[in-house]
Amino acid sequence: MSEEKEKKNKKIAKMTIAEIDAAIKKSQEAMNGSSSQYIRHLNERKEELLAQKKG
Repeated sequence: MSEEKEKKNKKIAKMTIAEIDAAIKKSQEAMNGSSSQYIRHLNERKEELLAQKKG
């Protein structure tokens, strides 16, 4: 397997803010909205990372 290939199912807790943003955008397009549990978890994790970055 190629080391360059991105891991398909990366844990939300290990994602960076940029990866979370990309996952949110991709999921919203695929699921036609932002009401899924996966997207809510991504948004919660993004808020946690932003709070850590500020303080």
